[in-house]
Amino acid sequence: MEFATLNALHAAVLIGELALAGVKRAVISPGSRSTALARAAVEHPTLQTYTILDERSAAFFALGLSKADGAPAILICTSGTAGANYFPAVIEAAKSGVPLLILTADRPTRLRHTCALQTMDQTQLYGNFTAFFADVPAAALNFDACFWVRCLARQAFDAATEFSAGPAHLNVPLEELSEFSADESRRAREVWSALQQTASTARHAAATPLAQEALAETRKRVDTSLCGLIVAGPGAAAARGEAATVFHLARKLGWPLLADVTSGLRFFDEPSLPFYDVFLRAENFASLAPDAVLHFGGFPTSKALANYLDHHRDAKTVRFGREIDRGDPLARDGIFVEANPADFCSALAETIGPSRDSLLLEPFQRAARGVREELSRPVGDDSPESEALFVREAVRSLPDAANVVFANSLPIRYGDALLSSEDGMRDVFALRGVSGIDGTISHAAGIAAASRKPTLLVCGDLAFLHDLTGLIAAANYAPTLTTLLLDNNGGGIFHFLPALENEDQTLFEAIHGTPHDLDLSATGALFGVDWSSLAHPAQFDTTMAASSGRPRVFHVRSSRGQNYAAHMTLIERLKKASGA
Repeated sequence: MEFATLNALHAAVLIGELALAGVKRAVISPGSRSTALARAAVEHPTLQTYTILDERSAAFFALGLSKADGAPAILICTSGTAGANYFPAVIEAAKSGVPLLILTADRPTRLRHTCALQTMDQTQLYGNFTAFFADVPAAALNFDACFWVRCLARQAFDAATEFSAGPAHLNVPLEELSEFSADESRRAREVWSALQQTASTARHAAATPLAQEALAETRKRVDTSLCGLIVAGPGAAAARGEAATVFHLARKLGWPLLADVTSGLRFFDEPSLPFYDVFLRAENFASLAPDAVLHFGGFPTSKALANYLDHHRDAKTVRFGREIDRGDPLARDGIFVEANPADFCSALAETIGPSRDSLLLEPFQRAARGVREELSRPVGDDSPESEALFVREAVRSLPDAANVVFANSLPIRYGDALLSSEDGMRDVFALRGVSGIDGTISHAAGIAAASRKPTLLVCGDLAFLHDLTGLIAAANYAPTLTTLLLDNNGGGIFHFLPALENEDQTLFEAIHGTPHDLDLSATGALFGVDWSSLAHPAQFDTTMAASSGRPRVFHVRSSRGQNYAAHMTLIERLKKASGA
């Protein structure tokens, strides 16, 4: 290896160690101070690199890359406010347990607090939202300095990829350096050679030990239950192997499984019970009380399910997940177990014998069956204004094993309410860590780029406008991305909030409706994506299969008020079909 500068040597050591640890991809935000880091990533033989102009878009794109296969992506940016634009994605990664490795180039430490240009204090830039932070020492042309950089890189990787994963941040101060002399080049080669002959600092993160006391307590609650229930919230199963163990336990217990659309358990070979967001709105089902609840993953998307759990909070509850899942907004009485669901479910299933089905199973199955039969009727011309039906038909029209990415606000709620395993195997993603709308397109583009699978993003117009630069990333790196754009000219979700029903309409529109009155179709030509308008859900049968080899948008215009009325009519019809 030849190195032109000391920065190039240290950057190669840092990037090389992260690649050796298991990093596959790096996202670069252009800048001058970060040149050595960017070049080291581009020149590394095993790294796939992406250059994205907008730092906020780059960060959410990297988040999507990391989600697609669990391997943390590297983020590289220059000094100053560039790294601050990563913050929303860092928060989301922290709150959803997604590994990320952030490398912020910095001015030399001696320039801090001197008012030097493009210089600020970048230490602990992301506060307590990172699993690891280090201010990398200044580069030096000796083995010990380079080895310490290597150790910090490995520590950051290990922290990001442990069971309670999240982002790790290395701040990298870099001097403006002249090129090496011939003697310095020789010494740099010697240092690099010595590093290659040194054993890796790798360590394997230890699995969280299975808590035997928690296992015994759970077994006791299971054995005494007559009306048991399993809830799988967002992120409950990170892989299909984990999902299989939860299903095995549910079958052995005979308990109903209510799986969030982002849980990893909704779209599976053997279905869980879908449509609970519909039938739990009915009093005759909402009053059926569980006496024990096993809750995997985060807090559910469905307000109907959340209300149900809150109403029956006296049920003996055991919650499982990572440290980020510990908090419970319902303040239920119970225990929390930090454990991999696969390990815990397998151990629990081995300790229990044949048991009678939960008394909740049959009525919940009957309700789900009624909703399914009603939804199976062809989409008629009487309810084209319901955005939810566009979502359902778009997902059903995808090839098997495709990705679906839901934006927050209404899209995720439509999917959670109406989709089931009968719609095909799907890998579902959403930004549910803090449930924001920033970075929506970029996040989906990252998932599509890393997986290279057909990927459907379901997105509202405000989230779309909030991340328009994400279309640049999609055009450059995500040709398999399709966006279903639900354009109701503003904040459609606020029509669903009872507290705002009687608000003065002028004030409502100014604060909540926030119409933008833009013709969004112009973005198709601007960003190089195919653009089509749809008027009816049935059109997906003839449009989803076609592909031009570049991203595309299916644009659905709707009226917020009419969509609300049509959706509530649909829900009432489905509730009645459930046996309410």
